[in-house]
Amino acid sequence: MTFYEAALRVLEAAGQPLSSAEITERSIAQGLLSHVGKTPEQTMLSRLAAMARRTRDRRVTVTAPDTFALTDWGLPEDAAALEGMAAPYEHPEEGLPPLRPVERHPEPRTENVRGIGRQERRRRQEEEEERGRKRKYPPIPEVAFELLGESDSPLAPSEVLRLARERELASDELQPEALLTSLAEENQRRIDAGRRPNFALDATGALTLERDDAPVAEVQAAFARALDLPFTDGRIALRAVPAAASEPLVDDALVHSAKSAVKEARRAMARALRSHLASLESGTVEKACTRMLHALHFREIKVAKRGNHGPLLTARRKDGSLELRWAIRIHRGNGAVDRRAVQDCRRDLQHHSAHAALLLATGDLRSDARSEALSGAPVHVWAGEGLAEKFLEAHAGVRVTSLELFELDRAFFEDAARGAEESRRRRAERHREREERVERQEPVEALDVGEPTDQGDLGDDDEGEDEGPEEGAPEGSAGAPEGTAGEAGSGERKRRRRRRRGRRGRGKPEGAPGGAEPGGTSSGAPPGGPEAAAGSQEPPAPPSEPPTGSSPHDG
Repeated sequence: MTFYEAALRVLEAAGQPLSSAEITERSIAQGLLSHVGKTPEQTMLSRLAAMARRTRDRRVTVTAPDTFALTDWGLPEDAAALEGMAAPYEHPEEGLPPLRPVERHPEPRTENVRGIGRQERRRRQEEEEERGRKRKYPPIPEVAFELLGESDSPLAPSEVLRLARERELASDELQPEALLTSLAEENQRRIDAGRRPNFALDATGALTLERDDAPVAEVQAAFARALDLPFTDGRIALRAVPAAASEPLVDDALVHSAKSAVKEARRAMARALRSHLASLESGTVEKACTRMLHALHFREIKVAKRGNHGPLLTARRKDGSLELRWAIRIHRGNGAVDRRAVQDCRRDLQHHSAHAALLLATGDLRSDARSEALSGAPVHVWAGEGLAEKFLEAHAGVRVTSLELFELDRAFFEDAARGAEESRRRRAERHREREERVERQEPVEALDVGEPTDQGDLGDDDEGEDEGPEEGAPEGSAGAPEGTAGEAGSGERKRRRRRRRGRRGRGKPEGAPGGAEPGGTSSGAPPGGPEAAAGSQEPPAPPSEPPTGSSPHDG
């Protein structure tokens, strides 16, 4: 968490005003700070002084020089001490001369060559590890808020980045445009949550903290002009819409804001649930924790004994292929969990021959208790917001509302486009091969035998490929040669057309019952002429039967 949030947590636990050095020491001891830095005491002092000078949402006040308290306590504020903290801080040892002169590097000797080589290899190895290790920096909006709070005048984006790099709070690759974009996103997130934005731009393009009297739309409009982005309906379109799209795409900032709002709502509910558990009596907390354990698949929960520090429960829970026995202690009261409570829980683990120990408490876990829980046989501790998170995980004590969040899947449409291009390529290849066969005067239907094709590929490409005369045309029509050569050519074209239609399902294949014979006669008229037809048992063909040599499917 940030320096400000850690200071609030320490002051709430202490219940009395503390100096900035004491607040920093307790924050580091409890592991509350996500980023410490080189001078945490000075950072904590400047941060609390900046928050004490705020005119709204102020939660800390200055009661003495370098001493802070919560505003909820109603203690008198020391205006002179607050004004004195606005002066620049100078370290008392900066003006003193060095304790000893700069040492000269010893001259290399033969006996020191081996040691120097080892040192050089170790130094190169450390440099490679440092380059390979990605350094983590605090969030940019948090850094900008801290720097602007310490400054008495607006700062240019480049000046904010310079100060952040001097304090090692930002990377060297960060540019002013990325800084403004991050601050605009933070403002939009707070606006969506129903809060005032934190940052604003003045007429000269310098950054400053937002004032209460400035309209929200004008604050975001200034960021849109600085970033040269469209501004519609009080929102900044952080991602440009493609020109070829007929309908506007969903802004990715909306999805990001929705995810951030869900995470913030979960943290807020965990804090509210923890406060509610702390306000309940011990019996109600015991029953609530028992139901929560049942929801987390703990079975055979029984009360082993009751003492002054709270009830002791025994339970079983299957974890993978093993079934573990648990000794569970419910800490009574809302005070902080100390080292003795963890030791008592480990003692219960040994007395009841359990495999694991668990301590449940509504208060916070102290640093000495955390180290005690990790030393020796580990003791699982669900305390404070950790206990509330377990209630949320078990869906106990809360009502769950499921929401669906949709995002555009561009990979789906890219895969569909690749499939369409592949189908188009296969159709072009088949058409090109068909044209080559026609030019070489080879049978065209041989192309389609055994070729894997998609449904719908045999539509328009195969229609009208036969340029011969229509079926049923007289043998002496134009375009057909005289004599037997013209009849043979017409019969060959008809047979090819019948085979093609049989493959498409519009006729019967060659050789099937009722199909056309290779000689060009229909199956309805047996070979041998009228005499054979008269001697057969089949009924005579109707008058409308097509002439010999044509198929009943032709026409």
